[in-house]
Amino acid sequence: MTALNVGTDIPSQIDTVEKLAAWCGAVLFAVNSTMTVVEGVGYTERPAQHNNFWVAADSKTRNITRLSLEVSPEHLSGSGKPWTFIQPLSNTAIPATFKAN
Repeated sequence: MTALNVGTDIPSQIDTVEKLAAWCGAVLFAVNSTMTVVEGVGYTERPAQHNNFWVAADSKTRNITRLSLEVSPEHLSGSGKPWTFIQPLSNTAIPATFKAN
């Protein structure tokens, strides 16, 4: 798992859920950029993808983050919140560049 200390690892400039989601996508992409996971028969993909894309239709740049996270089988009978059943991708530490403002 990529361990996280909420008090020290998340930059203080992250003050919305949207910024946090983009930060998480960027971290997971950075530490797992060469990993692939099986998403279907004969189909593999990166578990985390993250980048900015220009959308000509509305002349805006959009951050698009895609995650493919394994869910524990216990989610079918467990009583926890949905995110408590998400399995780790790797044991890679968060790079220092992601912890600073």
